[in-house]
Amino acid sequence: MIRKIPVRDLLPGMYVVDLHKRWLEHNIWRQHFLVRDDGQIARLVEEGIVEVSIDTARGLDVAQPERPKSPPPGSQYRSLADLKASRPRQVSLAEERRRAVLLLREANDHVVELMLAARGGRHVDAARLEPVVGRMLESVQRNPDALAPLARLKQSQHYDTEHAVATAALIIAFGRQQGLPAPEIEKLALGTLLKDIGQAAIDARLIGKPGMLSQAEYSVVQSHVEEGLAVLEATVRLPETAVAVVLEHHERYNGCGYPYRMAGDEISLAGRMAAIVDTYDAMTSERPYRAALSPSDALRQLFDQSGSQFDPALVAAFVHTVGVYPVGTLVMLESRHLAVVEQQHADNLLSPIVRVIYHAGRRQYVEPVEVDLARKVGNHYGQIVGAESYERWGLSPLRWQPA
Repeated sequence: MIRKIPVRDLLPGMYVVDLHKRWLEHNIWRQHFLVRDDGQIARLVEEGIVEVSIDTARGLDVAQPERPKSPPPGSQYRSLADLKASRPRQVSLAEERRRAVLLLREANDHVVELMLAARGGRHVDAARLEPVVGRMLESVQRNPDALAPLARLKQSQHYDTEHAVATAALIIAFGRQQGLPAPEIEKLALGTLLKDIGQAAIDARLIGKPGMLSQAEYSVVQSHVEEGLAVLEATVRLPETAVAVVLEHHERYNGCGYPYRMAGDEISLAGRMAAIVDTYDAMTSERPYRAALSPSDALRQLFDQSGSQFDPALVAAFVHTVGVYPVGTLVMLESRHLAVVEQQHADNLLSPIVRVIYHAGRRQYVEPVEVDLARKVGNHYGQIVGAESYERWGLSPLRWQPA
């Protein structure tokens, strides 16, 4: 039951569903939340909130004596092995990758159109993204080794839109690993596709500036979060989860992010997940001001920053989502052969399926051969020694990505 009450009657344990005030007139980023303590209520009063609506089915009513128990943290997590065992294998991986190429192109076209609409001050019809988001989820359900690895391959001149699509593909896979329901995953993906739409209001030369930004320039770039919310609020009503992604993808676990300097569990699950996929995809992309990191190096940096920049439990879960050696990574084998990771094993992340392409000792190409490192029989190449750089060996990462 939804009940409207004066803010003075609000108690810890009540679940707020409406602040009865426009987003841009206060600094409370979330419309729906469980009240944790009196300090949170005091902040509402400070922000000029006069009355709120509470959902008595999700929290305390005015007359209820006890606060309902929350589910234990992490109870929604599922292993990648469980997910892969349950998903249908309706097409081959090669066929799924062929479909994914077309799907990514369609998604990118939609995001380009929405960015152009935002730049021109026209209506941003986010509803157009819903069908493509649904098909992206179906693709990941069929095989998570197709869509997200292909989305990581970008053209530098189209980075903004391709980054949006890549992070959507990643967060879909991440959401499935977390055991989230499909409607919630679709909201996460919608938010990631729209999270940078505020950049339409910022000079493109500033976004892609090769050198260091001045403090003033950095402040302008940071403003894209609230610019994006202003554009979206004026044109469309987004679900709460999607709004959280837009607002919080630059917040950091230690409170050093922006725009609100939220910390820890003040940041929603959606925001903490979005921060990880946004950073991972940015690190593995070529930018005017720095070279792309390999997927393994990017994961290593995320791991190093877990507990400070990022939620440590979610970073560990993300590694299980993409694999210790993500699809597309160049690796060195014990035989001194170089190979490209083709496909993950859900129950053995250290021994994926690879395609051997090069002999590092002789510095020459070999006839490409697919090898399942998890199988001892027929594996004459040994296990992975470590990740390698395509540039170091003069190999093209685009040429040797899984097809």
